[in-house]
Amino acid sequence: MKALRELANCNRPWAAERAQIALDLAAQYENDELSADEFKELLEDLVRTDRLDEEADDMEVKALLIAGVYALSKLI
Repeated sequence: MKALRELANCNRPWAAERAQIALDLAAQYENDELSADEFKELLEDLVRTDRLDEEADDMEVKALLIAGVYALSKLI
């Protein structure tokens, strides 16, 4: 979660947006607004889209985002 919070405030808009979405999804899951399956599927969509590959201009930030999202999905 810490890495995603940091990414949500980074200067890479593509990473900041996805990190914030992941954090929002986590909050929705914690509030029972999403099922575990929905939560995992939506998190996976954040990092497996072709758009991410097109927009990612920093491989280190991309790797951090992917690791943070997958770590979040393992919490359930």
